[in-house]
Amino acid sequence: MKKLFFSIAVLLLACSCHHGSDVVRDTIPFVKQIAEDTTGIFSLVQQYRTGGTEGSIAIIGETENCLRLAAQFLSSDRVDNIDGRPGADRLPDFAGEVFDVLLDTYNEPFLRMAVSSPDSLRETAVRDVLMALDSVAYANALDQRTRLSKNRAKLFVLSSSLLSSYGQFDIDTLFKMAEREPLILSPVEAALTAAKGLSRVAVWAPQASKPAYEEAAARLCPGLEVTVLSPSETDTRSAFRDLLREFRAARPNARLDALILDSFSVDMEQLYAEKEHIYRKITEEDMAFDRILTPGFRFIEPKDCLVSACYRLLREKNLFTHNIAYPAARYFQTEEAADGNAVPVEIGADYVAGLMAALDGKRNSEDLVVHVSDHD
Repeated sequence: MKKLFFSIAVLLLACSCHHGSDVVRDTIPFVKQIAEDTTGIFSLVQQYRTGGTEGSIAIIGETENCLRLAAQFLSSDRVDNIDGRPGADRLPDFAGEVFDVLLDTYNEPFLRMAVSSPDSLRETAVRDVLMALDSVAYANALDQRTRLSKNRAKLFVLSSSLLSSYGQFDIDTLFKMAEREPLILSPVEAALTAAKGLSRVAVWAPQASKPAYEEAAARLCPGLEVTVLSPSETDTRSAFRDLLREFRAARPNARLDALILDSFSVDMEQLYAEKEHIYRKITEEDMAFDRILTPGFRFIEPKDCLVSACYRLLREKNLFTHNIAYPAARYFQTEEAADGNAVPVEIGADYVAGLMAALDGKRNSEDLVVHVSDHD
């Protein structure tokens, strides 16, 4: 009888967590296992609080996304810290905050997992959030005695649309089972919030992320027409043109108000340069593309959207620490432990700097747009 009641509860929660959709969706077995073991990790979820200023801001996802997003958070100075008005005040917007940056090196790239094993990606999203919620990390994955203490997250920033698309439902379901409401930001919702008031946007993203963008658009921006496109070109400027060709084929005679970028590694200078080249109307194709772009056409970039969304949420919920200090960051990467499970292992500043240098070198030498195709 107990199992019957539990199954019914899971079904009802699954239905209620799907943002009003008529589709009944069940959560993954991993979530049910956690909820059944009330003496184990489920107690962490039950202890989660959305009030108060204690706790870190967890940035979760693939290595490049997390590192570039963390750098944006740490350097952000866009508002007056006293009253929140737009404008730099030479004080970091997230002064006093601690960022726990969780690089899921063990499971990346997420796109491969989304194509080959979607339920595994759903479980990965839940596991990553639980790592951020826990106060335990390690100095060595193979030696469980090297335990370190870390902050428990008060807010979760998913840096991947795939992690959000496949796992946010299960994360929400787990927290609802514990009668908690997690504070989660995703690049999908943050970008579409920035697109409110527009008529038509294209999204440069893998097709695996298409359902997430379409569902979120219907919920957040009723009436907004969203077209998800995945150009096959790798060079930024060529890929932008390829995307416009795809849009013209999919939406003949339609005009485009904005392009949402799903990638954190697109070279924005190259994109703006190509847009200006189109505006010069040197070739017939330039003139055709110019007719597609509205006069106010703009690019919507995920890092900017997530930083703005996080600031608004912390201010609205009164979650800022108000400590007089520069924002700080601790970095962790997932590594395989002796039992075969992934655990968070802290990495040092020199190692992080090396990762960033390697990523910057790759982008400068190859000008690649990563994770925008389902066939990379």
